[in-house]
Amino acid sequence: MKRWVPLVVGALMVPASVTAFGFSVYGDELETALSSSPAVPAVLAGPVPVSDFVAPLRMEPPAPVLLSAAVAQQAVRDLFSAHAVKGITFAPGTASLAGRGEDVRRSLAGVLRNVTGSVTLVAHAWNGETASHRCDVLAMERAGLLRQYLAEQGVDKVVATRVIVDPVWGPPTDFGPQIDVLVS
Repeated sequence: MKRWVPLVVGALMVPASVTAFGFSVYGDELETALSSSPAVPAVLAGPVPVSDFVAPLRMEPPAPVLLSAAVAQQAVRDLFSAHAVKGITFAPGTASLAGRGEDVRRSLAGVLRNVTGSVTLVAHAWNGETASHRCDVLAMERAGLLRQYLAEQGVDKVVATRVIVDPVWGPPTDFGPQIDVLVS
């Protein structure tokens, strides 16, 4: 093993010494080749005229494509169909989103952001959903939370709310009570 140490050190030192020798011999040639013009600083004769200055163009983002009420309503229907729901669904007895409620709510904000008409949220609650039998209060709370979320996401159109207390519980496949969205 000791026999290989000088060979390894020599292999490392030879390329370094050859490189150093090459730069010392050819250094003068490199310096003259790179300096084709004299190293004299440029001196301006006077101030640069402002009239030659061209202001950069400001690029405005494209205006959003506004959706008519009919097109927006169809987009809302398509959104609900794509998620296999009738509206934004809630867990029974609460104002918590259920099923695909979060995904639908997020996508709904994107659709309603550029609507030209007004938006009405129709909040449903099932009769007997609360112990106090004040299902209308629960439905209004759900509508208020959705309305606030839409406002935070830039939906600045008039958002009205209506409350409907459905007389019977929905089928188990309905995830829970929902909020319908009407665009007019």
